[in-house]
Amino acid sequence: MDKKDRFLSDKKRYRPISLPQEFSDEEMVRDWNLSNDDQHEIRRYRIDNRLFIAVQLCAVRLYGRFLKDVNDLSPRIIAYLSQQLDLPPTLTIQVPTRKATYSEQRQHILSHLGFEKFNEAAQAQLEQWLAHKARQGLLPQDLFEHAEGYLLAERILLPGTAVLERLIIHVCAEVHTELFAAIILP
Repeated sequence: MDKKDRFLSDKKRYRPISLPQEFSDEEMVRDWNLSNDDQHEIRRYRIDNRLFIAVQLCAVRLYGRFLKDVNDLSPRIIAYLSQQLDLPPTLTIQVPTRKATYSEQRQHILSHLGFEKFNEAAQAQLEQWLAHKARQGLLPQDLFEHAEGYLLAERILLPGTAVLERLIIHVCAEVHTELFAAIILP
């Protein structure tokens, strides 16, 4: 994709999740609270993995994505999650080193939350939704934000930002071609 075809800033494209460092207590409770079911699920894991699982569980629910840099989280969030899980205070989160462990944990988190991976069926569903919104006149930048919200509401793990950006550009181009054809060929 040429740079002229893009509409996202490099910051948004390469750092899709902006982790809050300053937030109110209410926002922390709203976004990082673990339900009883969450806590029960997390307690199935070894103690040294629980905080990592809690962070990823909340991140998927909140952002629709897994966090790559879990240790970039605010110490307040880490302390809040640790407290909910009756874990000792810490400033760092232990990340699984085995790919198989990491992959298995991700699948369990998706299953627990009722999320699905972004696959061909989800893409087809999203393309229809995007085309409908594009016909209503939404700009690509607005479609991006709405598409993320739509996927979260549908409990579909968000694809990478560049993938979503290309998909929106493709759908908008098809809709524009369709609209121009309807105007030119009555």
